[in-house]
Amino acid sequence: MPTTYETSDIQVLEYPENIQRRPGMYVGGTGLDALHHLAYELVDNAVDEALAGACTHIQVEIHPDGSLTVTDNGRGIPTGIHPEKGKPTLELVFTELHAGGKFKEGSYSTSGGLHGVGIKATNALSEWLEVRVRRDGVIYYQRHEKGLPITPVQILDPATGQVVGQVGDKAEAKVIQTYADRNLGTGSSITFKPSPRFMDTTDFDFDTMARRLQVIAFLLPGVTVEFTDYRKKKARQKRFCYDGGLVEYVKWLNEERRPIHRDPLKVSGEQNGVAIEAVLQWHTNVDESEIVSFVNTIPTPDGGKHVAGFKSAVTKAINQFAAEKKLTKEKGEDSIRGSDTLAGLTAVLKLSMHDPHFTSQTKTCLASDHVQGIVHSIVYEGLLDELRKKISLGKTIVQQAQAAAQARVAASKARSLVIRRSVLDAVDSGLPGKLADVSKGTPTEQTVLYIVEGDSAGGSCKMARDRRYHAILPLRGKPLNVEGVKLTRTLSNNEIKAIIAAIGGGVGADFHVEDMRYGGVAILVDADVDGDHIRTLLYTLFWRYMRPMVEAGRLYVAVAPLYLLRQGKKTRYAYSDRERDAILQEWGRKDVTIQRYKGLGEMNPEQLRETVFRVGDDGPFTDSLRRVTVEDVHHANQIISTLMGRSARSRRSWLLERWREEENGENGDGEEEEIEVTEDAD
Repeated sequence: MPTTYETSDIQVLEYPENIQRRPGMYVGGTGLDALHHLAYELVDNAVDEALAGACTHIQVEIHPDGSLTVTDNGRGIPTGIHPEKGKPTLELVFTELHAGGKFKEGSYSTSGGLHGVGIKATNALSEWLEVRVRRDGVIYYQRHEKGLPITPVQILDPATGQVVGQVGDKAEAKVIQTYADRNLGTGSSITFKPSPRFMDTTDFDFDTMARRLQVIAFLLPGVTVEFTDYRKKKARQKRFCYDGGLVEYVKWLNEERRPIHRDPLKVSGEQNGVAIEAVLQWHTNVDESEIVSFVNTIPTPDGGKHVAGFKSAVTKAINQFAAEKKLTKEKGEDSIRGSDTLAGLTAVLKLSMHDPHFTSQTKTCLASDHVQGIVHSIVYEGLLDELRKKISLGKTIVQQAQAAAQARVAASKARSLVIRRSVLDAVDSGLPGKLADVSKGTPTEQTVLYIVEGDSAGGSCKMARDRRYHAILPLRGKPLNVEGVKLTRTLSNNEIKAIIAAIGGGVGADFHVEDMRYGGVAILVDADVDGDHIRTLLYTLFWRYMRPMVEAGRLYVAVAPLYLLRQGKKTRYAYSDRERDAILQEWGRKDVTIQRYKGLGEMNPEQLRETVFRVGDDGPFTDSLRRVTVEDVHHANQIISTLMGRSARSRRSWLLERWREEENGENGDGEEEEIEVTEDAD
């Protein structure tokens, strides 16, 4: 360890190095979610223009080289020389942290961009970025590489695209007057190519981004959002526009469910500068409730103060209505609670406010304390008023909540009985006897339970692990597919009983993250079809019966290498074909031997110790563990129901649709359109 700590040891990181060194602080990581976050930062700026009433069309394009463009017909980013900084404002927006138009009231009443950081993060983590602004009848242009400008802010002739001047020149005004096309309109277009130096993946996922853009269209009634992917010869395109806004959104979420009322209930209001819009529709599937929340169109999947206020308001309004209509039962364990009023509810909550406070730069959870009371007040009064107007519907909702309360009590008793008889008895009888636990004394948060495919691989993993951090539970066979299966049958499966007993957090409604025996659970399977199937079965189990573990970010997939390359005394592991090819290109192909691992059992303990079970500064949580995240709860529910459910017809339709998308494309509002791409297409 160093023996001194001096002034010279203090580093001051300037832009863009401050972002490039710690991308996780700004975009939440370096994986696929973080990659999409880079694009969403640009999309959110276009959305802010739409919220200001200045934009009616947003276009997103993925190009053959992997770059992405976001174009809007808003007001266009200001370009002139900034009076305080003496630099073009367009340059400051992309290169100076905390420079932006969202701090001062007037330009934007509400916005998603708040810190003046997001678009700088996109620039810093890109190989290059180009911005074009239509304003004053001309096009302003600047190119950045590795986060820094390599050209001045140039003025382009809108007719030819040629450089005719630059911002800050004495002749700027005359150039604009000479070349201005007053029919050009206004707007901004930003193109960037993510850098593999800073991002683990640079390959955008079409379906994931399409879902996000569709949601944006729901949140911006009347605004058209187009998305085109030119990476294949036949490009894929989706176009979204919804005049019905949140009402259409809730109906879309409930398409595969049976609502108990045809028209969703709508509640809205404004108080102290906070505007609220909520749409609610109950359905018959009381095991599912879905509350989707936004702040200034930014998704808040981790909820926050606004969601807490919404839930308490719904519970209070339904209980108040039940009391007024004398529908309330005597207080007891089956009296209506918050979870009962939310049973079978699909709702979208949209908050609009100036200067919201989030828990992080990625804005997944709202932390503004004063919002909770405002949301509670508006939603409580609005929903109670709707129930009083629709008395029959109100009584139906109360009856469903009462039925949910009774089912909750009965299910809890049944779970306790079944768990006591099966899972706990299983522990006593030594069912998880093949569990190799961690050493005593290691803090729980520093431990990981690896669920390993097969006894053979389990044996190697036990020899490779670090006993302080790694627990190993080999599977004796494939676990049961629990989708649509009753709890009693689920808990009769030996593999599932062993998993539940080992994790120790409980099951179903009785699962509690704080009771888990490990800081994380990792799935470790072979990189083949059987391994994929087992991983999917475990995903289904954890999502349906241990969802809080997934939502808390404590489920991982352990990644083993696919190849071991040797050249003389040099050895390197490769985790993909692309990584293998990159190593071959670096080394040259002469005298290189390649070992392909067909399964975990082919890796000896030393190789597993160097890769899967490598321990770093943060203990076992190295890059060999990939956290499982769920960006869209509705999509997760939908895809599990389709792929793991009992309907072969639905599964076949889904597979055919994916095949059609790959081969031909579709056409229509919110659908795909086939576009022929020429070789010289942008």
